[in-house]
Amino acid sequence: MGTILSHRIPWRRFSAPALLVRIAPWAGGYVRRCFNRALVLFAETLLAVLSYLAAVFLLAEQQDAAWPRQVLAATLPLLVFVRLASYLLFGLWKRSFRYASIPDLICVVKVVLPGSIVIFIVAHLGLFDVRLPRALFLLDGILLLCFLGALHFGLRVYKAQRAFHRKDGRRFLIVGAGDAASAVVRELAMDRDSPGRPVAIVDDDASKLGSSIGDVSVLGGLHDLPRLVRALNVDEVMICIPSATRSQMRRILAACREAAVPVRTLPTLAELVDGSVSRRHLRDVRIEDLLQRDELCFDPGMIRGVVAGRIVLVTGAGGSIGSELCRQIAAAGPRKLLLLEKAENSLFYIHLELRETFPGVPTEQLLLDVVRRDAVREIFARERPEIVFHAAAHKHVHLMELHPHEAIRNNVLGTRNVAFAADEFRAAQFINISTDKAVNPRNYMGLSKKITELYIQHLARTSSTRFMNVRFGNVAGSTGSVLRLFRDQIQKGGPILVTDPRATRFFMTIAEAVCLILQAAAQGRGGETFVFDMGEPLNIYELARTLSLFAGLTPEKDVSIQFVGLREGEKLTEELWEYWEKPRPTAHKHIRVVSNSDPLSLRILDHIHDLEQKLAVEDHDGVLACLHRIFPAFKSRGPELPSSLDAELQPSLSAVEGAHP
Repeated sequence: MGTILSHRIPWRRFSAPALLVRIAPWAGGYVRRCFNRALVLFAETLLAVLSYLAAVFLLAEQQDAAWPRQVLAATLPLLVFVRLASYLLFGLWKRSFRYASIPDLICVVKVVLPGSIVIFIVAHLGLFDVRLPRALFLLDGILLLCFLGALHFGLRVYKAQRAFHRKDGRRFLIVGAGDAASAVVRELAMDRDSPGRPVAIVDDDASKLGSSIGDVSVLGGLHDLPRLVRALNVDEVMICIPSATRSQMRRILAACREAAVPVRTLPTLAELVDGSVSRRHLRDVRIEDLLQRDELCFDPGMIRGVVAGRIVLVTGAGGSIGSELCRQIAAAGPRKLLLLEKAENSLFYIHLELRETFPGVPTEQLLLDVVRRDAVREIFARERPEIVFHAAAHKHVHLMELHPHEAIRNNVLGTRNVAFAADEFRAAQFINISTDKAVNPRNYMGLSKKITELYIQHLARTSSTRFMNVRFGNVAGSTGSVLRLFRDQIQKGGPILVTDPRATRFFMTIAEAVCLILQAAAQGRGGETFVFDMGEPLNIYELARTLSLFAGLTPEKDVSIQFVGLREGEKLTEELWEYWEKPRPTAHKHIRVVSNSDPLSLRILDHIHDLEQKLAVEDHDGVLACLHRIFPAFKSRGPELPSSLDAELQPSLSAVEGAHP
């Protein structure tokens, strides 16, 4: 038994040397803390004695020569006892000098005032033979307040004065004159490692104009920001309004862009509440703050009306759009959520997240490539999903220009397989997620998505399943998006690589994209293409400059911007619909719907069959020939067609260009 116990219990951990090693750091810290607090308590008691001595000798001129000695002999022990008791009662000796604030000042008053009252009452009970004027206790209290204030606030006042009168470091302009701005100003003053100092505050509240926080004055409103930046040589703007609305942030950021000055902002209130950041930490402006419009919000009740109690399948469940779709759907209480994804890591992590966040929602992982037609059909036969959100697709334009056959194999055949199975097994709805690059496509990725839109329109004519397309622009912050690439390049110190200074793109957030998809599911009756009206497109070069400013960097000074030219298949501008499409408003003010179908959808199934045959024998040139036969007007700078093929297609160009109504 002794041998067994010797193996099970690590006796060495309980030996004297081991215990000493473990206890010594804690004991040393405890001893230092006790010593420091005892030293503070001694200093506070000494100040109480000094203040009383000063009060006695200041009043001694009005008394006889023996009066000071008689007063001190009779009352000093009582005073030391009462003051020491008040210190211990209110815990003033425990408070930090470095972070002294209003509560500490209140504690000082609590210590002094009751103590002085107690001493006054006891002294006038007739216990002492010496005469004690009332002015003695009043003067003693005032002096002790001053002495304790100097002890507890002296270090902070000294550091604040040094910080406010610094001439070196960066010069900050604060936006907002509320509690958050006051906290930031104090932190900059108290932090010896602070990179600079605030020189001015702007706030649109006219009542605050001319007031000060510390030594920093409110010099104007938001419209004065560009002028103040130039006049005061401001190096950086700090936005200290954690509760700012999206419209307020747009106005503030527009003023900062006009001033061309680096910007940082305080965390939002939600970020402060969940503990991910503290008020001391300024953060970069979020990608969502760059959108020059209000962000589209979704209605949880609407989502529940679409998916609650139903079996829902999401393809591409591990991607940026697919994973957010899964989160919103799971929150709405589906009967079962099927996660279909071919990337095992992505599938693992989204399933793990949903299982932890929504333990009551049944989920199933389906590790599968949608190009496997029989496997897709088997899943539909077994699970019978009622609603299908098809987000699985290759989306990187440049890669698809290098591998156009893979764009067709994954995007076209994959969509055909899932949509055909949904039709065969009578799913209620099928929502195909498309892109603005499918409009007048100039690259193979956009061309492949155009074909998927045509196939969905074809199925919608005859199927009992409600098939529909959802089309939107670039998703800010998604994997591979240009804004995310810019942010990564900025974090690495640059350069920021911009294709063309004239290039523009439409942008929406991941949450907005998911909202549009779910709105389409709620409104669609079959055959429609839903489009999100994203306002004016944003200039890519200006976005690169703005992102660098909002990361606290000055463009071309702290980070360079390089123009690399448009790559294969890229366009200067994108479009949300073709000239012949007639988008109509819907019940949602930011969503439009296109109901008329493209005539090319009538024969698209035959073309997909031809493409599938070419891919089956790895006839990549044949795939390109078939694509150009379907879309003779298609132009791409990707892999060139054989010259004989190009000549073959020329005669049919004029015949098809007029096919659209």
